[in-house]
Amino acid sequence: MREYIESENSVNALHLPCPSCGNHLQYSAEKKKINCQHCGYDEEITAANDKVQEKELKSAIQDVEQFIPEDSGKKVFDCGNCGAQFMVESDRLKVNCGFCGSKNVNLDAHKHQFIKPIGIIPFYVSREEANKKFNRWIKQGAFHPNKLKKLAALEDLHGVYIPFWTYDAQTSSNWSGDAGYYNAQNVGMPNRRGSLRGQRVPQINWRNKSGHIKHFFDDVLVVASGELEQAEIEKVQPYRLEEVVNYDPRLIMGWEAEVYQVEIDEGYQKAEQIIEHRLRNMCSAQLGGDTQRNLHVTSQKFAQTYKHIVLPMWICSYTYQGKVFRFLINGQTGRVNGQKPLSYFKIGFLILLFILFLVGIWYLRYSGVLQGKFNF
Repeated sequence: MREYIESENSVNALHLPCPSCGNHLQYSAEKKKINCQHCGYDEEITAANDKVQEKELKSAIQDVEQFIPEDSGKKVFDCGNCGAQFMVESDRLKVNCGFCGSKNVNLDAHKHQFIKPIGIIPFYVSREEANKKFNRWIKQGAFHPNKLKKLAALEDLHGVYIPFWTYDAQTSSNWSGDAGYYNAQNVGMPNRRGSLRGQRVPQINWRNKSGHIKHFFDDVLVVASGELEQAEIEKVQPYRLEEVVNYDPRLIMGWEAEVYQVEIDEGYQKAEQIIEHRLRNMCSAQLGGDTQRNLHVTSQKFAQTYKHIVLPMWICSYTYQGKVFRFLINGQTGRVNGQKPLSYFKIGFLILLFILFLVGIWYLRYSGVLQGKFNF
């Protein structure tokens, strides 16, 4: 395999010529190789991950390593419709936004300095596979407009490398709270005649507890996209992060790559919220009981580290009756999730049928038809 060397100023990796025919090479998700579509020339990709190492978070926030995307043959474009920022090939003239479907994209590349990603998971799901998944998904569901099925021929599917932060942290937590245990006791309850009648009444016995938890959080994944929300990404997770390899510019040849818009300190704030939520659940599990109250958790976090990686995502935006809907495919696992409009006509028709059914039962019952037959 021909040796590929990235210089200090970075070669124009996006336009690496094919040694066989001179055409441009690009990464092929079908072959999992660097490929020339013109002559079929292939290059293997490396599975090395020795550079995918944690970096100290505190020093990174104070003095981040800087990276200029224009130096690696990429340009950063702003979508004038939704504000997304993503990197595309520097010679690309027409750009459609994969996040909102808009074709009104600002073609003036802006200069910005970024932390360089150290890890990447290449696309495993090919465009053909992604289209098949979209075709199946768009046709599913009984309460969606029939016109949606015509979108199965939609071709505006974008393969985008999405930026992520991963955070590690050692935690130490103290917790306290009340655990409640249900039991039932016989209590005399007066009946209509005035006499007491034994009745089992549920009661709760409360026990105060406290404890301590030490836990190491590894690779808390936070999306750094400006357009995709954390909750949206979680619906197509997990990624198999153990398969992250060293960042190689060749792997983004022929693909789009979004520039991170969530800064490293903002990302850590989101990671802290995730960590706090998980710690509270862990403390709640230790508290136990049938029910709980007054759970208090105080935590300390230290030895925080981070990584900046990019992960594959197929994104499709389509417009239905003036509203934009989005569909996502995990580019590694193929897991899918998306938004689809509801057909209020179909829902209303079903509700009407149900109401007519209830009215019919009521009519038959009180008209005597059912009473005579079933002795209601």
